[in-house]
Amino acid sequence: MTLLVVDDDPIILRLMEGVLASLGYSDVHFALNADEAMQLIERKDLSFSTIYLDILMPGMDGIELCRHIREIPQYRRVPITMLTSVTEKASIDASFIAGATDYINKPIDVIELGARLRVSQMLYNEQKLADETRNLAEVLRTELDASAASRVPAFDLGDPITIYDVPRVINALAMENYLHRLSRGRRFMLGAIGFQIRKVESLYARSTPAEFQSILTDVAEAIFENLRSHDAMISYYGNGSFVAIVPRVSRISQEDLEIALSATLADFGLTVEGGLPMNLGLSVGELVQSSMFETDPKKLVARAIDRANATQTSRYGVDLLHSSFG
Repeated sequence: MTLLVVDDDPIILRLMEGVLASLGYSDVHFALNADEAMQLIERKDLSFSTIYLDILMPGMDGIELCRHIREIPQYRRVPITMLTSVTEKASIDASFIAGATDYINKPIDVIELGARLRVSQMLYNEQKLADETRNLAEVLRTELDASAASRVPAFDLGDPITIYDVPRVINALAMENYLHRLSRGRRFMLGAIGFQIRKVESLYARSTPAEFQSILTDVAEAIFENLRSHDAMISYYGNGSFVAIVPRVSRISQEDLEIALSATLADFGLTVEGGLPMNLGLSVGELVQSSMFETDPKKLVARAIDRANATQTSRYGVDLLHSSFG
């Protein structure tokens, strides 16, 4: 496991060196600024499995550096943890939007750092295995005829795959970390809205992996565009389910949002085979709010998804999930 730590404070770097060594991590590289970090990242003989970035640095700060790192294909899925003494929600939000996986507050707690490193290692190994599986699928696609290749799945319908290049959209793990790291009071100030793609099983069955991921990206873009004024954080949870985290005081009409999303998706001009309109639709759940006694992020997300599914069932009937797409 090769680590990179970037911080403009030499004292922090020495502290991290000692802490990481005590945890058994010796293959660690250090940088005092973004330029030094990028020089290390661009070296052909180095491949980092976890990266730590200080948020506040002179010149290019850690948030912008995180954004640059995510633009490098090799590092799109590598865990990036922010090191910060900043407590403003805006800075934390900006870090996750830029591609951060997690963050740790300064002063650094040794036990917490060790636990999060183990999680990062598990995540890195899982993502590496997933990448190898996708590469194998690509090889098979080149070797098989077109009809057989179209049946090679790169991911399952239930996989919470990462959607790239849509503002304020982060992956499910990053969303979980983001919500868990907020204080109970801050989580109480948030609500969640669930979205469910209608007829998603048929849509998935009739799409190639690339086509289905493109559709998910378009849906994420539509959700972002229609929640732009609410500073939403959006994530995909698999099975055609999205969740947007918004301020609990947001005044959002469930029905109006569904209509607006349908109009946005229609404007995208999505089509099925033969050039016919796809008529892609989303069911929107009611805004779910936390209480002071129940602020578990996983339960908040699960309730939001349940509300979206309940909306779909009540308005369109459960059989719609299994009907043919078109």
